[in-house]
Amino acid sequence: MRVVLLLGGILMAALAHAQQPVALPGAPQPNQPLTPPRTAELPGAEVIGHPGEVIGQSYSVETVGGTLFDGTLREVTDLALTFETRELGLVTIQRVNMRQLMSQTPEQVRRGFDYVGNGTRMFIAPTARNLHKGEGYAQAIDVFLLGVNYGVTDNFSVGLLVPVVPFVGIPAIAVTPKLTVPVNDKLNLGAGVLYGFATGVDGGRGSAGVGYGLATYGSADTNVTLGLGYGFSSDGGSSSPVVVVGANARISRLFSLVNETYLTTATNNDGVFGLAGLRYAAPRFSASLGALYYSVRSETGLYPAYLDVSLRFGKIKLR
Repeated sequence: MRVVLLLGGILMAALAHAQQPVALPGAPQPNQPLTPPRTAELPGAEVIGHPGEVIGQSYSVETVGGTLFDGTLREVTDLALTFETRELGLVTIQRVNMRQLMSQTPEQVRRGFDYVGNGTRMFIAPTARNLHKGEGYAQAIDVFLLGVNYGVTDNFSVGLLVPVVPFVGIPAIAVTPKLTVPVNDKLNLGAGVLYGFATGVDGGRGSAGVGYGLATYGSADTNVTLGLGYGFSSDGGSSSPVVVVGANARISRLFSLVNETYLTTATNNDGVFGLAGLRYAAPRFSASLGALYYSVRSETGLYPAYLDVSLRFGKIKLR
């Protein structure tokens, strides 16, 4: 009898053990918390190659030899970039042979416009758009005045105006620092100073300037600017605010219409005056021709009075 009971107990224990689940490799063990499945990470928008170079983006490309073309970036390596162009098909260029690589706006892509600057000025008056870091231009105004501006950062630039010959034109030197802040892709705010001082020619002494604030809306090619300036001088003379309203409108691949209008409330000189004309702009060279117009009290007039040529410089690569 005892043998029968012992055999029965052994049989029941064997059956109970057989009903336990078999632990497979990698399967969750009994009484252990389940590990949530790992979520696959979807690839985001990835910058390809050097920072700023994006596959599918359209660019204006300039080689060190002066060749210019527009294309869509299709492939990049550490040594070369490949672009798809409308007329030349696939073009591969070595990085060492690139002088400039600038992304194009949708407007430039749609209308086939080259990149010819960042729309930083009208004729004389600045806009609230800034030179890119490392970008600059040298300028000759009405033969007797030379200017240069340079982008120290993407938001700060500094310029200098000097007479070609101290005895001709304006015997003074002026500096023009400008700070800008982009609010979004279209709107930019800026502030700056045009500060000049006499060179001492003909005994002239003293200094004067204009502090201003600006708001510019639009792209590098087409924009409108509203600004307010207030003059000051070392002799403590009185000054009145001046409002400037201006615009650039690119009408073709090489030409733009330009206007800047000043509204003044100076004592006995309330009125409107400004410059209007045309600018020819290539990627490195530009020239402007403008007419002076005015309406002060009961007098009005229109005279050809403005001519400038400028040359852009700087190695502007996306890095």
